[in-house]
Amino acid sequence: AAQSSSRFLATFLFTSVVLAAGTQAAVFSRISQRAACPVVTTKPDFNYIPYAGLWYEIERFENVFQQGTSCERAIYEELSPGVVSVLNTAVLADGTLTNITGSATAISPEEPGHLIVSFPGRPDGDYLVLDTDYTNYASVYSCGLAGAFVLEYAWLLGREQTMTQEVMDVALSKFTQFGVDVSKFKLTTQGETCVYFPEYPFPP
Repeated sequence: AAQSSSRFLATFLFTSVVLAAGTQAAVFSRISQRAACPVVTTKPDFNYIPYAGLWYEIERFENVFQQGTSCERAIYEELSPGVVSVLNTAVLADGTLTNITGSATAISPEEPGHLIVSFPGRPDGDYLVLDTDYTNYASVYSCGLAGAFVLEYAWLLGREQTMTQEVMDVALSKFTQFGVDVSKFKLTTQGETCVYFPEYPFPP
């Protein structure tokens, strides 16, 4: 089982939003009503090779450091065995495009779906792939403690800008099986109103 640690996944998506906010408090995500982080298991046969490529954020738990952002994407590419590059892009509330680049490392062959994400000058963050079918959805979770507070992060990612209800139901079930309250998810704006940069696949 992968017991989530006190590392904050606030470093996973859009640390640049934290910097723009100008306050360290921005890293503190949605304070959960639960008494402790759940014990979760990641996808036991997770393989980062087919997981690589472009993902769109379909839904997320609201958090301070992503407030006002839309059109979020995550792009992963292998750097070396067990290590992938991470490029996160988004649009800020004022229409400004933002992105941040880092890396994700698999920490143990026994927990292939448990990655540690790193960005320059930021604390590392857990990235727990509860499940994915690689072609339609990925259910990603993290939970940490800040003193007496339980901070939960959750993202539902898709290969396309929209997701069918059938696929979404399967993806959400991967959270509910561990007692994660999926009613806290909020839909992320994607589609024709978005500006996506850089384009992907990357130009030669």
